[in-house]
Amino acid sequence: MAVGRPLHLLSVWNPAYSGDALDVHLALLLEWSRRAAAGEAEPDEVYVWWGKIRSRNRTGRLKHHDQVTALDAQARAGVQTHLYLTDYRSLYVAEVGEITDDDVREDDGERDHVPAYYEGHACDFWFRLFDVRRLVSDDTPAVIEEAAKLRNVGYHDRPVSLYGGMVDLPLLVHRDAEAAWFSDRDALTEGGLWAQRAAELRSDTERMSRELRDNLFGRDLWSAMEPATRTFLASAEAVFRARRDDPGFDLSGVAVEYAKAVETELNALVFPALRRAMKSRGPAERETHVDGRRLDLGGAVPHQTLGAIRTLLAQEGPAQAAIRQQMPHDHSWILGILPRELEKLVELRNAGAHSEGVAAETLGPIREMVLGVGREGMVGRLVRARVRGR
Repeated sequence: MAVGRPLHLLSVWNPAYSGDALDVHLALLLEWSRRAAAGEAEPDEVYVWWGKIRSRNRTGRLKHHDQVTALDAQARAGVQTHLYLTDYRSLYVAEVGEITDDDVREDDGERDHVPAYYEGHACDFWFRLFDVRRLVSDDTPAVIEEAAKLRNVGYHDRPVSLYGGMVDLPLLVHRDAEAAWFSDRDALTEGGLWAQRAAELRSDTERMSRELRDNLFGRDLWSAMEPATRTFLASAEAVFRARRDDPGFDLSGVAVEYAKAVETELNALVFPALRRAMKSRGPAERETHVDGRRLDLGGAVPHQTLGAIRTLLAQEGPAQAAIRQQMPHDHSWILGILPRELEKLVELRNAGAHSEGVAAETLGPIREMVLGVGREGMVGRLVRARVRGR
């Protein structure tokens, strides 16, 4: 096991216990979120308990019981701790705030945070979940690929395998490239929970994900996208196709989602490349200013807005030099054409974010530019540049 890495967990939910266990938990979490927004509950009451149901064929403790409960200290120390959840068709990641082997249902204050799903079941562990984010929806090959990015601590740090490796759950796992799944929440969800995104428009978004994957981007490019990019594109495209012929429908929210898809891919492309280029440079060479804010391009740059990244790409400085070095095949487009195209997207996103109406005829050309309808798409080109630059 790699020393000093945060550890996480992966488990499976069994659809045989409920029509959809994930939906039950999302509904309860969002109900507490609604109560907090209405002043009926405190912000720290927004959570749901997820239990690891114990097999009726096992009476003793799991061999790694103490290792699992030891992660409670990591979560309570503020280290982002994840519980990955799958039914093999879909994959979610939850933000864990507490881990306990006590039965939380025995506490009157906690019982209202436990779904009725667990009635009649004993549990090995309970996980307090603050948020749940969807990574893959209704796509088993994509779940296999995403799960393989996790290393199974109990199996010599080998990549997680859905078939043959899902024993003694939950698995203790870590990632070679650590993912802070919830650090960009406020920037990408306007301060809401990822759970809301996971719950809304679920069937329409799942169908559109398959449509975009199979008939526009292709499986390889789709799977290489950031999970949030896939979510934003599928959600935006589902609404656009359903409402583009309705002259009275405001597509400003859809415009924001197309822009967020591009923003997500830009953050994933630009800042890791800059960090690689700057790692051996001194502080003075690594720093730049964007919109009056200082950025250390050699460190962990927090999620940046579309406008900030456009400014960074358009202005002469260390970022441009680093991109020329790191992206020899793509820097001409990234530093030349892309900032001009981003300007159109920034203007449209600002209009959408400020509730100015956006009509289909205005959004249409931007959508074609983002997706690649009749041309090479912006998102696809950004993903290919990121894959080439790894």
